Order: sequence, then structure tokens, then C-alpha cells
Amino acid sequence: MRFCIIFLSLALSVASYAQTGSYFLSHFSPDEERFNIMCFDIEQDDRGVFYFATQAGILQFDGRNWDIIATTGTIYSIARSAEGIIYAAGSDGFGRIIRDEYGVELYESLFKQQSAEYIFQISTLPNQVYFLSEKNIFEYAIRTGEIQTQAANGKTGSFVAMNDMFGKIYISTEQNGLFEIESKKILTSTLEIPDSATVIFSLPYKDQYLLGTDRNRIYTYKKGKRIEEIKLKDSVYAAAGVIVNATWVNDNLIAIGLLRGGVMFVNPLTGETEEIINYNSGLPDNEVFSIIGDKNQNVWVAHAYGFTRIAPYLPFRSFRYYPGLEGNLLSATTHKGKVYVGTSAGLFKLEKEEFYDEITYYVEVPVKQKPGIKQTQKEVAIVETEDSRRGGFFRFLKRKKKEEIANKPTTAITLKQAVRREKRVKKILRQAYFKYKKVDGADSKITQLIHWKDKFIVAGLGGVYEIGERTVIKIIQDPVRFLFASETSNSLIASTYDDKLRQYKFDKTWIETGVIEGISGPVNYIFEEGSAALWFCGFDKLFRMNLLDSAHRVETLSIDKRNFNQPQGISFNNEVFIATSSGFYFYDPIKGKLVEGDSLRKPTAYFASTKNLWFRDKNNWHIAGESVGHNNLQLLNLFNNIRFIDSDPEFGGLLIITGDNELLQFNSEAQLRDEILFPVILKSIENDDKLLLRKGFIKIDQEKSSLTVEVIRPDFIGAKFIEYRYLLGGLNKQWTEWSTKHNIIDFPYLPTGEYTLLVQAKDIFGRINELDSVKIEVVPPYWKQTWFFAAEFSVFVFLVILSFRLSYRFIFLSRILSLLSIIIFIEFIQTIAGSTITKSTPVLDFAIQVAIAFMILPIEGFLRRHFLLAITKRNEKLQQAGKKDTEPQEPLPLI
Repeated sequence: MRFCIIFLSLALSVASYAQTGSYFLSHFSPDEERFNIMCFDIEQDDRGVFYFATQAGILQFDGRNWDIIATTGTIYSIARSAEGIIYAAGSDGFGRIIRDEYGVELYESLFKQQSAEYIFQISTLPNQVYFLSEKNIFEYAIRTGEIQTQAANGKTGSFVAMNDMFGKIYISTEQNGLFEIESKKILTSTLEIPDSATVIFSLPYKDQYLLGTDRNRIYTYKKGKRIEEIKLKDSVYAAAGVIVNATWVNDNLIAIGLLRGGVMFVNPLTGETEEIINYNSGLPDNEVFSIIGDKNQNVWVAHAYGFTRIAPYLPFRSFRYYPGLEGNLLSATTHKGKVYVGTSAGLFKLEKEEFYDEITYYVEVPVKQKPGIKQTQKEVAIVETEDSRRGGFFRFLKRKKKEEIANKPTTAITLKQAVRREKRVKKILRQAYFKYKKVDGADSKITQLIHWKDKFIVAGLGGVYEIGERTVIKIIQDPVRFLFASETSNSLIASTYDDKLRQYKFDKTWIETGVIEGISGPVNYIFEEGSAALWFCGFDKLFRMNLLDSAHRVETLSIDKRNFNQPQGISFNNEVFIATSSGFYFYDPIKGKLVEGDSLRKPTAYFASTKNLWFRDKNNWHIAGESVGHNNLQLLNLFNNIRFIDSDPEFGGLLIITGDNELLQFNSEAQLRDEILFPVILKSIENDDKLLLRKGFIKIDQEKSSLTVEVIRPDFIGAKFIEYRYLLGGLNKQWTEWSTKHNIIDFPYLPTGEYTLLVQAKDIFGRINELDSVKIEVVPPYWKQTWFFAAEFSVFVFLVILSFRLSYRFIFLSRILSLLSIIIFIEFIQTIAGSTITKSTPVLDFAIQVAIAFMILPIEGFLRRHFLLAITKRNEKLQQAGKKDTEPQEPLPLI
């Protein structure tokens, strides 16, 4: 109970560190419907891909895809060696991640644990990797694969934690202090740890290490120097939350993970708390399992609901998570240093509140002693205890409670019977924090917040109100669609739900001066064309009121194309600029009509204010108007459902409301830190639904030439907004359009030939990098290959020669071979023609066959005349010669 009261009061102080809004958070989960994900450790490789140690195995995340690398048990620790190899350890031993012949990552077991003891920590050195369990230290030699085991003994006791610092392995034990490994022996360490505490983590950064102990203290350690403590200004909050891990962000910022208090961001040079991110500032859960700093100075937090990425240096600050805000957020602004938010439930103001504690204490009041009574005294020993180190799954929390109590100092208090104690009560300021408070009097839906002259005016379904320091003055009773503060007429123009345009002026009090006539239908947006005209935008028509004409004539203008969003516009550089969902239009004063702009793409979203228009085309955000700068507008690509944008009149930048009810302050001119550009990764190649080896050259058969290539560029700011395009050299001459879907490239059929696949990726900053080219050779079937043509021609020649040779004695066989030769020759010609023409139709096939027939006809005639007929005539002569030889000869005359 005592802890709950202390921690609650400390938790209320969180908002005091976020007066300018809290850090920008992004949430990730492998399954949106699955909760209670237990992650024990996190690692990131050189490609930017993350690996998470979980009870289901090693979870892999590249910014878009979640994959699971199956293991033989729960994984408790992951570490990356200097060579870039990922090692993992858990309930079933330890191993490493390798790639098979297809490039798929697999878990290879190096040591199988036979006992029920689990391995919970890994430390890597250039040539060795150390694995720690409660009773053993395993040393794995990277080059030889040899494993040596050193067991805990009576001198060391059970092992609690292992850390490597400056090339040496240190082992923290449960009862006997710190040991180190020297010449493959466990020796008592000479490194002095303040308060004889247990070192639960050590994190390298440049020339120093960040140490955390089980006494909820943080230290820095430089080689050859003494360990120095970082005096945390909010050490009470850290102790109440229980420090379990930490990470470096940069020289001036570290993040400390708390078991029950979220994440503290602290300046290591001063100990000042820069920010606290917990449930009150957007973190889904206060229980932090593990944290790690990524390569772009962001912090990843593992909790029961997945993973959260905290971006301290992204120029967004969130104002959504202060308590007290109700309803859907519709509009926001700042006025006199305070944030105002219009919601579907009314108007809210962010105010600072002071939280006081009533402290009860006693003072000693002297009591007059009666004669004859002696003054006595006695001492009472009070044991100071704390419960900041209760149980959990962390190993250093295994110390017994009785050991903690036994080591506590006692304080002696002297009670004098001659002193009377009187009770006193005093209020002290515990902490100041921020909270949204509803503005009384503006209780209905508020859609607009307007700064005009020195007044602050809000409008919505309840009408129009002037908001003062302590007063709310109602100007208009009727529900208002849109309110416009006209600089030219020095008045307010309100479009009400009864389709009237009412005009109000201020002269010591608000007075309705009349109704604007000549405009029919509902008006949803109003803007000024300098002092020349007023524009009124309806659903499908626009009205221009000429202010230079004494009669204030009204022109009705139409937009030819249908719109699904309400038209909005601005006037700048003496030109009227109208935005619609069907495109952009400009007003031509000579022709008196709207002209469609052909140089701008159709907008997917747009928001207008008095002086600026923000719009997004297919790829990026742009601004038109009087504002200059806004160099970082591309960061708005992080949100695909923005529903409000407006300039922040006091702090600069923009105020944004997303479809997720998030209110953000965006410093569009902040200097961005350079983000590491991770390489494009060839994730997989599939041919005929079978994986191929991931390499720079692949060969596939033309009969099964369907090909699917998947690439990914790891990115965690806006992974789902990474755009890809590709070019298949040898088939196409131009790149495809940029698309977020082109990371999966599908070729249902590829003709015979050689190709070069080029793939490029572009992030939200417009940075482009390219995948190493992939050479693809589509091999034709054997009957379309050169060797088959040569063999077929050789057979043809052979049969012709053979038929000629056999024609002298085997006439019938010779004729058959000659006919077969002609058929083979015809097929040979058809095969060559078929391999040359890749796209065929029945009509084209018929035309080819007719053409071949005409080509074959003279050849067949030639063969028939010179071979078959010649052979036939020769055979006839031979037959005739044979007959003459067999005819009876006349007898010679006798002499």
C-alpha cells in the first residue's frame, strides 16, 4: 500500500516533463489481435533488421514483414558478434542464425542443454562467445567451434549476470560479489563496484560503459578511471519503478527501462530527466521487458502488447495523452501559451495543476517537570526498508528479502519523557503537472478555433463564442457550419445550418449587422480575394461576391467534374487557387470562370487556412500560400489519415490531428538528424511456386517462366510508405511508376532471352537506393535450342546421304528415307520459325504453315527431281541392264 501511494504520486509528475508534448511513439505488433507477447531481448543487424527473443522462437521484423525463426525452445537472449553473426540462447541451449542455400534464415543449434537449467545471457568478444546460466559459463570458440564449460563452485556461488567491458568478461554472483574470467579461469575481480552492488547490465558507447546495478543506480565507467555515478534527479521514481535495463541514445541522452514505470530519458552529464514515457504518455504498458537503441538514435521498447518505437529527435510532439480530453478531436490551436482543443464533446484547455501533499509532523514542546521526577530516556531501533526490488522474471531480483533487511542500517531515536509532541499539518507542493480542463459554456461540438484581432473565437454546433481569460461570451446562438473572420469588412461572417450568411461586428459588444443575400445553398468554406472579392464555397458551386462593385454583384461558378470533398481555396500572389478532390482550379477574371490547372496532380487530401493551403498528391505533401519553409513536409507521409492541419500561431510549425485521434505539434523547420539508409534486401525469388537460390544470376525454363521477386528495404519511420519501382532490361525500356506495392514483383510469363532486373526504393525523405542487379536467363525448351536444331539438321543430312547410298540396292527403303528426310526438313523449318515468333495466335500459326509450305515446295521439287527421280531412273536402267543379262543368248556358230 505504501508503494502504491508513492508510485501514484510520482506517476502524476510525468506530465511535468512533457510541457511541450511527449516524444513521438510508433507501435508495432506481429498480430494486432494477439496480446501478452513476452520478449526477453532485442538485437538489430547491419541490414537494419530486428530480432526479438520470445517464447515462440526468434521473431524477425524488417519494418513491414514479421517472420518467425523456429527454435527448439524459449529464447532468452540474443547478441550480435563483431562479424555480424546473431547468437541466441534459451531453455534448450544456445545456437546461431545461419542461411540455407536459398537464403532463408534458420536456427543452428551449437549446444543442447541436457538439464532443466536455462541460459539467459550472452557476451561476445572478437574470437569467443560466452553463454551464462545460473550454474555454468560456456565459452564457444568461433573459429574452431570448441565449447568449454566452467561450473559455479562454492567460492563463486550462483551466477546472476555477465557483462563484457573493455575486452574482459565479468560475472556477477548472487552472494559473493564480482568475478572475472582470466586465462580461462574464474578469478575474484579487482574492479570496485560502489556499495558492492550487482552489475545487471553494461552498455558500451565510444570510450565508456553505462552500468546499472540492482540497487537502482546508474554509473559510467571509463578505462583506467573510477566508476562514477550518474546522480539521477528523479532517483525516487527510478527506484520505485525498478531499473532493469538501459540503452545509449547519444552522448547527451540515455534511456532507462523500468519494470513498472515505463522509460526514463535522462541526460547522463547532469542526471536531469528529459522525458518519462509511460502509460500516461502513450506507452501501452508500464511494464518494460527489454529496450534497445537502434542505429538512428531511437529507442525500442518491448512490452506485453508488442513493441513501441520512441523517437526523441523526430520533430513531432504529442499532446493527446494528457488526462481530461474527451471526444473526437476536430481542431486545435495555441492561445496565450495554452493549448486549446475543439472536440465533439466541447472545448478543452491544457492547464497546469499543482499537486499538494498534506504532511503530518510533530514538534517537541517542552513540558514543565514536576519536582522529584527524574528525566529518563530510551532508544528505539527503526529498520529502514524498501520494497523496490520485488520479484519478476529478471535474474537480479532473486535475492532473498531477509538478506535485504539484514543489511539495512538502523537509526536510533531518543525519546525524552520530559518533551511533549504536538501534531502539525503542512501542505507542500509535491509536483506540478498538466491536465485538460473543459471550458465551461462551450459544451457542444467545436469545429473551428479562430484568432482575430486580439480575440479568441470558437465555433461549432452550439454557435459562436468569444473565449476570454475567465469568461465565455456567446456571439451566435445558431449552429454554424463555417465561421470566417473578414479583414476587409472587419466583421465575422457565419454560415449557419439554416443556409443563411449572417454578418457580425464588434462595437463594445457583438452586433448582427445583416444577412448576405444572393447566395443559395449551404456554404462550407469562405475566403477573401484580398479586398476585391469574397468567395463562398458550396458543395458543387462557388460564389464570388465583387466587393469593388457597389452593388456587390455575385457570380455563380461551377466545377465541371464531380467532387467528393468540399472545395476550399486561398488567394495569394493576386491569384485565386481552388482545391477540389477532382483537381485544382484557377479563377480567370477576364473570362469570369474557373480554369482547371493541368500542371498539378489531383490531390488525395487538402486543408486550407486563411493564408495557406496544404495538399498531398500521389507521392508528397506540398504547401501553397504565404508561408515559407516547411522543409520537412515529407514527414506528413507518416500519416495516411490526417483530418486537420493548421499553423501553430505562437510556437511555429503545424498542429495536426490524425484519424487515430492523435494531436501532434510538428516543427516543420527542425533540423533532421541523418537517418541511416539501409540497403535494399532481396527477400526471395520464386519460380513456379518454388524458391530459387538468392544470387545475382538465375536461370529458368521458358515453359515454367513465371517469376515472383520480393524485395524489402528496412525502414521503421514509415516502412509502409516506402515506394518501389523496377525495370526489367531486355523487356522494358522505362521504369515502372513508384508504388508501395512494387516490393513484390510478379512476372506471370517471360519469353526466351536474357534480362536484367533493377529495383529501386524511395523513402518518405525522397532518398533512393538500389538493389544489386539480378541477371535472369530464360532458357527455351530443348527442341528450341541451337544444339537441337544442329542435331535435327545433321539427322536430315545423314538420312539424305543414307537414302542415296541405299538407292542402288534397296529401292523401297531408299524412298522411305527420302520421304522422311523431307518431313524432317519441313519440321526443322517450322521449329526455327516457331522459336523466332514468341507470340502466336491460331490465325498466325496457319499463316506460318502456309508460308512454310510455299517455301518447302521448291525444295521438295528439287529433291524429287535430283534425288528421287534420279534414283528411280537409275534403278530402271539397272533393272533393264539386269533383264538383258538374263535374256538367252544366240548360240555361236560352229566353225
